[in-house]
Parts: sequence; structure tokens; C-alpha cells
Amino acid sequence: MTQENYIRLEKYLREQMTPEENEEFLNDLRNDKELCEEMQTTVLMIKTLKEDQAKQDAEIIEEVLASKKKAKIITIVRRTLSIAAIFILIFGVTTLWNRQSDTDALFEQYYVSPEISSPRGGDEDTVKQELTNLFIKIRTEKDITPIINRLQTIHDSIVADNEEYDEYKYSQNTIDWYLALAYIKVENLEKAKELLKPLADDGNKDATEIIKAIDSLK
Repeated sequence: MTQENYIRLEKYLREQMTPEENEEFLNDLRNDKELCEEMQTTVLMIKTLKEDQAKQDAEIIEEVLASKKKAKIITIVRRTLSIAAIFILIFGVTTLWNRQSDTDALFEQYYVSPEISSPRGGDEDTVKQELTNLFIKIRTEKDITPIINRLQTIHDSIVADNEEYDEYKYSQNTIDWYLALAYIKVENLEKAKELLKPLADDGNKDATEIIKAIDSLK
């Protein structure tokens, strides 16, 4: 549900709508089945949250009343969760959930498993095998932090012209591409854009499209 509709629902529940706004809102609910279902789901979430809050309040009060420590002065300051706070909570969770879904979809759209070539021996094949394994693990591993760290080290070493990483230079664009996808997977979109921009500047259309998609997610 959009932020605008959250605001409309809040105003309706608080009876803050003008008669015209109220009538328009009800007409929209009657004519838009999807909107009506979203509103019902949101109201149910609000009801559940408020019931949980009331239950917690009752439990704390009961504990205090049951206490026999007369010398101790206990002050309870409880603030019931307001409708506005609930809306902020729900909208925030929904926004994060939608962003996660969008980044997952973006990753899946552009991730392609690397081709595995038969090893022929030598440093070049060792590098290719390592990179292939890292690229595959970006998709298969649940925690890809070690993969990101390794690929970032390789990237930084290439940029710094470290001679120990000369064999990796031939795969720099591919390394940067998969590292960007890894950052997208963990929702570090700024790092992904930083890596994709040089590729886009060199004419990589997919990199350009991903940058546009990332900008639309913000």
C-alpha cells in the first residue's frame, strides 16, 4: 500500500476527514477490491499491535500490584502505542520488505552463472578457478561476506597495480561485475553503483540499466 493510502486510512480512523474526503475514500474502497483488501490487512495489523500492547501493560501492572516491597516507590510510565506510531512502524517494515524483494529480483535478473572451463595448469588456470568458485558462491552461499571481502581485496589490488595480482587484471571487468551483484544481494547499493559506473561508461548496457534500477529503489 502506498504512503498516500496509509495517510488516508489514518485520517479516516482518526475521523479527521472532511465529508467529501470521507465519501471519496469509501467510494474507493467499494470500487477497488485490491485497495479494500490492503486496508483490511492494515487495520487487522493495527488491532493486533494494540491488543499486544494492552496485554503487556496489564502484565506489568499486575506484577507491580503483586509486589510486597512497600519501601520501594515504583513509577510506571507507559505510553500506549498510538495509531500514528503504528502506521510509521507498518510503513517502515513494508518499505524495507519491498526494497528487499526489489534487490533480490534485480540480483536474479542479472546474475548468470560463470562458465567453468577445464583447467590446463599454471597460474592463469588457478586464478580462473578461484574466481569461478567465488562467483558461484555469490549465489549459493547464505553469508557472502567472505566472498565480498575477497573480491574487494582483488579489486583494490588491481587498482593499486599490485604485481602479485597481475593475473587477475585480465578479468577486472568480470570481477567488478560480480562484486557489484554481490553488493546488490546484501543491499549495499552505493558500492554496487561505484563498481558499475566505469562499466557503464565503457558501454556496458546492463550496467547502465542496473544503475537506473538502483536509483529508482532509493
